[in-house]
Amino acid sequence: MTQSDIEVFFTSSDELTKQLYNNKNYVEVDFHVLSYYNEDYALKLVERPRYILAELHSYAKGKQVRIKNLITPTNIHEISTNLLYKLIQVRGVVTQISAVMPRASSITYVCESCGEPVTVDQNYQWKKEPDKCLACKKGGKFRLDLSTSTFDDTQWITIQELVENTPAGKTPDAFKVFLKNDLVGQTTPGEEVTIIGVPIVQEKASNTSKLDMVWHIEANNVIYQGENQPILKLTPQDVEQVRQLMSQPDHLDNVIKSYAPTIYGLEHVKEALAYQQCEGVPKISDKNMKRGQFHILLAGPMGTGKSELGKYSARYHVKGREATGRGASGVGITASVVQEDGEWVLKAGAMVLADNGLLFIDEIEKMSKTDSGAIHPAMEQQEIPISKAGINAMLKTRCSVLAACNPLTGEWNEYKNLVGNLHDGKRGIPLPLLDRFALKFVVKLPSDIAEERKVAEHIARVNTHPEQIQPPYDVDTLRKIFSYARTLQPIIPDKLAEEMTDFYLRLFKASTLQNIQIISRRQIEDLFRLTEASAKLNGRETATDVDMKRAVAIVSKSLNECYFDMDTGMVDQTKALYGEPKSKRDCIKETPALIQRLCKRNTDITKVSRDKFIEYASKTWRCAKHEAGEALEVCLKDGSVFCPTPYTVATTITTLDEAPP
Repeated sequence: MTQSDIEVFFTSSDELTKQLYNNKNYVEVDFHVLSYYNEDYALKLVERPRYILAELHSYAKGKQVRIKNLITPTNIHEISTNLLYKLIQVRGVVTQISAVMPRASSITYVCESCGEPVTVDQNYQWKKEPDKCLACKKGGKFRLDLSTSTFDDTQWITIQELVENTPAGKTPDAFKVFLKNDLVGQTTPGEEVTIIGVPIVQEKASNTSKLDMVWHIEANNVIYQGENQPILKLTPQDVEQVRQLMSQPDHLDNVIKSYAPTIYGLEHVKEALAYQQCEGVPKISDKNMKRGQFHILLAGPMGTGKSELGKYSARYHVKGREATGRGASGVGITASVVQEDGEWVLKAGAMVLADNGLLFIDEIEKMSKTDSGAIHPAMEQQEIPISKAGINAMLKTRCSVLAACNPLTGEWNEYKNLVGNLHDGKRGIPLPLLDRFALKFVVKLPSDIAEERKVAEHIARVNTHPEQIQPPYDVDTLRKIFSYARTLQPIIPDKLAEEMTDFYLRLFKASTLQNIQIISRRQIEDLFRLTEASAKLNGRETATDVDMKRAVAIVSKSLNECYFDMDTGMVDQTKALYGEPKSKRDCIKETPALIQRLCKRNTDITKVSRDKFIEYASKTWRCAKHEAGEALEVCLKDGSVFCPTPYTVATTITTLDEAPP
């Protein structure tokens, strides 16, 4: 374009004209508009961005020219050397940011011979000094005068490729981005951004003979993902298809059958996980927000499909992520400030990267108390404050958490409840963290051989004839259903709200018998979220009695794992807190001491016969022999007692408090 063409372009629309005269220091040019005005010039902008942007800058009244809406976006894993020094557009999620630092754009040097200043533009990777003084023509020594030098605000960020743009089976690629001036300080880890910029290469160090280079994107513009903008873009045809599926009477059954189809049964767990995908409706009042997401814990022995369920859930959510308790620290799950190459950078953890998504944490019981405590505020308040090394940020963690855990001993103890299997005071999941989960399900092996046969036959069919596993909805359809459901905001009528309040009060009253409470106010909030999620999954704008009953059924099933009897409306309070009745609890505690006492009276002081122990214990405790045998079985599973021979028992503890005579 000629000079007059460029001048006409900036006055060709009211929007561009307004930008030229507003108080901002940049003009944002839509690439589609420029291409429509002059297609050849737009193509030159892509091929020679530095030259064309400098030319546009000179006609934009000294303002920076920012480009948006390139016609052909690029995925991060597609960046290669053939795109160097060309204008590209990439989308990603911010994984780390550095502190904002000054960078010299021009440095003033003072000649020590004549005292005259010499200004050198710094357009290169390394600092450039003057060859000689322009006044005295001498090439002597120079000293810096930073007070008259000019600086730019600069910041480094790292963006990671979105999960939906990553090839199957490949780890998402990451790329460094260099921000300058008005682009700095505008983003936080976990945000999804679109970067328009130029990939460039630089040497790793000055005065090096190595040919290895490093590259990054020099950002021209940063466009932020809107708060209410859906992550998965649904076409009108997709929306119509989802609405038709939701209107079918067997829609919920189809969703449950399609959820993790390689896993047999567990319909109530799959239904709860489907509701978690849909989420509740967040509430905002007086600038305070009540979260819509709720958290689920899957507990049980190894090999029952908990991890596979979690991986399916992460796959069904367009922003699903996975982490493990074994390999992740608290800051790895939340966020951390670390030093890299002499600079402090803020790194986002899994919960921050899963903002507005779903995070699956496998083997959460492997996390230490300190690390697991770091995720408490992230799960409840859904934000993490960071203030370290000059970096101050409030990171959002608005995600649903699905966690899987194994019992402390590796085997599920039927004589203990969920808390007793997962926590013993020193090990396992801390009780405050357990309380953060709205629903807790125990996934166990069936005791019925006929039921186990069905599971085994299903596994055999999955491995030998996978083509026979044909769920009603495929993965893409489920993703569309859940994505559309998350855009809905159903309301709960006052009548339903009263009924749910009455249900919660019945739970509360039953749980406070004998002054022991296991029901908290989180239950009523989670009940509302589940009801809203059920309405969303069925495409309803107003929740119905059916939605409330489904939510109540799911909550009831979860509470049964904590020994809440929904048939009688009563809570076995001692079981809820300790896992077994008080008399049995005392018997279990005293079993090793009784064995030690009998061993001292025996000829062989290392062991005693099983029958002799049961006979003595039943008389000492005044209980039935089968109850003494049950107490012994619990200790055998806990490891405090073992069997040296098939018919004898011994204790693994050398020093014990003496049991009552």
